Amino acid sequence: MRIAFLSSSRGWGGLERNLQRYATWMKDAGHEVEISAVPQSPLAHAVLESDLPLRLIPRQRRYLPIKAGFALKNHLLANRFDALWIRDPRDLPLSAMATRNIPCDLIFQQGMQIPNPKNAPWHRARFAAVRHWVCPLECLREEALKNTPLRPEQTKVISLALEDSWFESKTNQTIARKTWDLPEKAPIVGLFGRIDALKGHADLLHAIAEPNAADWHALIIGENTPNARGVDQLEALKKRAIELNIANRVHWKPPSENLKSAYDCCDAYAMCSASETFGMVTIEAMARRVPVVGTDAGGTPELLGNGSKGQLYRAGNHKQLASSLENREKWPLPTSEQLAQFQRSVAVKQWQDLLMHSR
Repeated sequence: MRIAFLSSSRGWGGLERNLQRYATWMKDAGHEVEISAVPQSPLAHAVLESDLPLRLIPRQRRYLPIKAGFALKNHLLANRFDALWIRDPRDLPLSAMATRNIPCDLIFQQGMQIPNPKNAPWHRARFAAVRHWVCPLECLREEALKNTPLRPEQTKVISLALEDSWFESKTNQTIARKTWDLPEKAPIVGLFGRIDALKGHADLLHAIAEPNAADWHALIIGENTPNARGVDQLEALKKRAIELNIANRVHWKPPSENLKSAYDCCDAYAMCSASETFGMVTIEAMARRVPVVGTDAGGTPELLGNGSKGQLYRAGNHKQLASSLENREKWPLPTSEQLAQFQRSVAVKQWQDLLMHSR
């Protein structure tokens, strides 16, 4: 199949990273792919550094992108694409317009929650144009069916996934901790990813400041959200750690591509986001066999089997998080069979079956 991937985003988060990841996986599976991205965007730069074909597009207006819609339709027809694959809701009006009445299926790989109803006439037209609306979790599928005009037969659940190498044997913890310059004996809880107020880093700092979690150290890897305005969240958190008298137990590290060994340093992982749609860090930690405690919001409860594959705490309740850390040995872990859905080889097969069903 010929598959066109498209994103008009200027960001570089999970939506964009996973778009490139799945384009690579589909190319490796034998499909012809192309990525359309905005000039100078992080996605465009990443594609240029890969072996994927890049098509530069102007950042279209979000609503009634008529000119851009006709241009995209002509491109899809001229190059005989069988499918257009998008992830960003911003690109749905454009893509619905471009794929209407042509032999090119519109695939939307959901990456965000839909908390509010979208049933206006223009919403109905956009959602009707989607051939496959693919959700990474069943709770997101149910939410989409409740709040949009999507029909059940348009929807399917295929989890986001990781390279199979994530599921290989762990690095010896002592060696991993030497690599990251961490204390050898202390219990360590990790929290990785971009730093902003909604990611819940303050929960973790306050939790390890509690008397019943006072032996814990925190490994925090990340940087401020790029182009974020207002408070420097990283510096504010460092000041908070000093105020809580835990600065000597918090280990700040910059972003790294070598996160497998970082997880291998940890005795626990904390997903503290106020409401994470689908935490890639959650499944990364589980793949590395690190016990996870996560907030009872967003997609995290489903990922943790509502408590059967990890521990849950109420978002913002640092005392409950501290109690969980105190009783870490009681946390459940997922089985190998339960983890299989997060492997690239399994996910790609599910996508292949879906794509072949389209033809």
